Amino acid sequence: MATKKKQTATVGFKESANEIWLAGLGAFNFVGEEGSRMFQELVEKGREFQEEHEDGRISRFTERAMGLKEDAKNVLSKVTTPIEDGLSATMQRLGMPTRTEIVKLTHRVEELTRIVQQAKKTKAEAPAAPKAAARPKPKAKPRSKAAAETTA
Repeated sequence: MATKKKQTATVGFKESANEIWLAGLGAFNFVGEEGSRMFQELVEKGREFQEEHEDGRISRFTERAMGLKEDAKNVLSKVTTPIEDGLSATMQRLGMPTRTEIVKLTHRVEELTRIVQQAKKTKAEAPAAPKAAARPKPKAKPRSKAAAETTA
């Protein structure tokens, strides 16, 4: 009799487990069907909401971004100006040339280079002057009286 009870309990447990399994599959199928329908409804509601509120939010966001941009420029200029002034003064004390001075010097060097190149070009184009006749070399003077007496 005890084995009959065990067999009945086992059969009841198997049927119960099978029913739980089938209920899970049914729930999964229901969510699959209804979930996609609900998802599409949510997408449509989101689109409607965005279209209704898009202009106001975007313009507020743009205004805020422009305000932040101006604030950043102001802060940056407040920070960089004293640093640049201090650096410029230090470089001047050390005798280092400024950017403006370097640019002026560069232009002057370029101008002088052009002048030299033009002078070379004119010199090369000018007819060569005839060479002067070779002069005879003067005789070397003796270094001492004794050397002068022996050569004479």
